[in-house]
Amino acid sequence: MKRIVLCVLMLFLTVNSCLADELRLDLESKYQKKVMQVGFRILNANGIDKRMIFSYEPDKRVNAVSYSTTKNIVVFKGIVPYFDSDDELAAVLSHEIAHGLDFHAGFWRRIAMAFSSIKYEEKADKKAVDMMVNAGYNPVAMIVALNKILPEENWFERSGSHPVGSDRLAYIYEYIYAKYPAYLVDNEYRTNLYYQNFLLTSQKDRELIRKKYAQQYTPVSNVQSK
Repeated sequence: MKRIVLCVLMLFLTVNSCLADELRLDLESKYQKKVMQVGFRILNANGIDKRMIFSYEPDKRVNAVSYSTTKNIVVFKGIVPYFDSDDELAAVLSHEIAHGLDFHAGFWRRIAMAFSSIKYEEKADKKAVDMMVNAGYNPVAMIVALNKILPEENWFERSGSHPVGSDRLAYIYEYIYAKYPAYLVDNEYRTNLYYQNFLLTSQKDRELIRKKYAQQYTPVSNVQSK
């Protein structure tokens, strides 16, 4: 009798496990399709003729990566809950696509990236802003998305491969301020919780940016910190 009960219990658990796997598979498929749709939209809108592929991996890492050998851009499951819109997903994918373009440039470019990683991270961030605009995404979403996930290491804690979080947000804001100021004037993220936090924590940086450009040109509507 005990064996029968045990067998029934094992069968029940197996069936439940299979059903759970099927449900997860449906959800993962949804994410995979979204990653591909946004990724290919960016490629096509920017006329990128270098082939890249996009994958979603059910891994808990809060990250997205571009692989130099396969030209595969992977979004990990752990980062998905941080995105509230396609614009925010596009921000991360655009950054990785920018890396992918450098990987396509060949062996020596990869060597340069390895020895000047911070330089190429900044380059990828700025290129990502351009690609987002060309694809019809709001570049301010890059500030929002990265403000949620970037670490704020000090000089002693830095790994040396990426800029400090606040520095990175500041130069992205400056790039948008200088090249696409209209997005800051007519800013749909003005009441966004995470963008408001960026405004709160970047007041000094933004003041320096405004002073830097004040003598060069007058930004649209005298762009302030919106």
